[in-house]
Amino acid sequence: MRFFFHIADKYGFSPDGIGCECADQEAAMRHARYLADELAKGGEFFRGSVVLIAGRPAAARV
Repeated sequence: MRFFFHIADKYGFSPDGIGCECADQEAAMRHARYLADELAKGGEFFRGSVVLIAGRPAAARV
């Protein structure tokens, strides 16, 4: 399943237009945690930041 990892922070909303294939929802959550950790290392992830996950089954892709 393809999951999209949108980021909402003090700058606004940054949609993920590419997404990432993950085996399941748990794998998507691990990837979201990884993204949050990487953003924090770069100093770009602030207290109000959120990584939003949206999934779409492969059959629903255009």
